Amino acid sequence: MVNDAQVSNLTWVALEESVRSGRMSKVILPIGSLEQHGPHLPLATDTVIAGYVARRVSERCDDAFLMPPIQLGCSGEHLGFPGTISLQPETIASMVMDISVSLLRSGIRKVFIVNGHGGNRATLDAAIMKVKQGLPEMQLCSFTIVDIVKEKFAEVRKSARRLVGHADEIETSMMLAISPEAVDMPKAVREEPALPQALSFESEDLARFSFAWNAKELTKTGVIGDPRMASAETGNALLTFVVDTIANAINAF
Repeated sequence: MVNDAQVSNLTWVALEESVRSGRMSKVILPIGSLEQHGPHLPLATDTVIAGYVARRVSERCDDAFLMPPIQLGCSGEHLGFPGTISLQPETIASMVMDISVSLLRSGIRKVFIVNGHGGNRATLDAAIMKVKQGLPEMQLCSFTIVDIVKEKFAEVRKSARRLVGHADEIETSMMLAISPEAVDMPKAVREEPALPQALSFESEDLARFSFAWNAKELTKTGVIGDPRMASAETGNALLTFVVDTIANAINAF
């Protein structure tokens, strides 16, 4: 059954009735960013992906409202490139708290964040813990798309090791599947960051080390990886995997 319960399309009466009847008890909240994604992808890439995944997930969750996306995130690492707008971590945390307080007043106690920007993860992890401490009756989970898809990406990738990171095969493939008209593939370029061997953006390396970085110091174009290897076929495989993973988790609550 397709769920078209987008909060922005509802009246307060319809929302209240859905919550009181017990038919709707959850909220799916997409969060993205407005930041550089190389010369071939739009600034809103993370928001486009998060919004798409959240909508697909909501269609699989009959008891969940879909919130409009938060379109700004913590993007300080990309401020060296024009067009990037970055919020402070405290701002994001306050937004998550304020949204949670508002939802609780409406009788909604379960919030599921679909995060399209890897740079938001640490802030969101801290934010949902802070909300839980202040509002013990709330249940909150955050899903970071790029972390989830890497399991599937290991099976289908075409780019060589160390060639993932930003505006790479992963993000470009998903955008080719979601909004191909927004991708300027002739402008896609390959860039490998000059990092010590122990450091990279590969999932197995990030599991061992966290490190601070500034995109402008690592890349001239804003790309970290090889988006030339991207395809809509790969994007569809990644998107199907992440939607299945998140929807199954939400439906288990």
